[in-house]
Amino acid sequence: MTIRTLALASGVTSIQDHRLALGAFMAPGASVLERRPGLYYYPGAADLVSAAALQANVTPFVAVIDGTSNALQGQVLVVVDANVTLTFSAGEPSVARTDRVILQVRDNVYDASGFTDAQVLVLKGNTSTGAATTMPASSLLLWEVTVPSGASSITFASARTDKRQWMATPLRVPVNSSTERDALPAIPGLEVTRLDTGNVEQYWSGAWRSSGGGGGLGTPTFTLAGTIATGTGTARFYNDSGQPLVIKGVRASVGTAPTGASILVDVNLGGTTIFTTQANRPAIAASSNTSGKVTNMNVTAWPDGGYLTIDIDQVGSTIAGADLVVQVIV
Repeated sequence: MTIRTLALASGVTSIQDHRLALGAFMAPGASVLERRPGLYYYPGAADLVSAAALQANVTPFVAVIDGTSNALQGQVLVVVDANVTLTFSAGEPSVARTDRVILQVRDNVYDASGFTDAQVLVLKGNTSTGAATTMPASSLLLWEVTVPSGASSITFASARTDKRQWMATPLRVPVNSSTERDALPAIPGLEVTRLDTGNVEQYWSGAWRSSGGGGGLGTPTFTLAGTIATGTGTARFYNDSGQPLVIKGVRASVGTAPTGASILVDVNLGGTTIFTTQANRPAIAASSNTSGKVTNMNVTAWPDGGYLTIDIDQVGSTIAGADLVVQVIV
């Protein structure tokens, strides 16, 4: 049995101990000692950008490589702090070739390679068949590039295929206010805990959006007990989350299905329909109990402090329907 520690004492803990123990902070892999390799997410990290006819630059990045030459090799952190320029070979005479851009760790103690380093390189495809070459041990695939037959230059923007695998974004960050939150880098997937509201918020698609927590809205729901009738709704549901929300869908359901005609429901934001295309309003067909989830709203941005209402525009002509529930998914 081997029990390993991290930085217990100089000369006591080995490099292998450190690698294996650092894995505790990384995403799990296929077994208890393996970890999921990948790039730490940041916009533009490890991008492949054209530099010349047969050259491209790989932009800076931080990655974790899982050592796969030995079960106890552990994990290696790699930091690439400047562009790496790669040169591709010209195209083959008769076949298109798939080259791979990879990050590889070579560790002589485990792989007998004669090297102890990390490198970003082009793994050239098979010159006869054009097929991609098998990945070496302890490596991470970043991009695949199709080199056309006979090519003396490569249009990287169209020839490349993104194969980057990402690790976690930074940990959820506690912030005291929206001002502190807005000072953080705009990284899609970054999460904060708002200490002033209790909300958990995530940055996505250009805005901070609530993903739950003490101040989250959950799913705004309008209910109407008993037999329904057409009319303009006056009950308001306000967005008090402290940030804009995105309406992802609407579902209308009834306990008693309509007959003779369908039920039509409208959702209004500040008194104006979010279904500018009225044919897209949630409709509960005759003899049915739900509209299903409707996602083709014309208006989806629900500002902080804005309110929703619902209208019943049509009911069943024989049996109107009863016990209506309208859910707004945010």
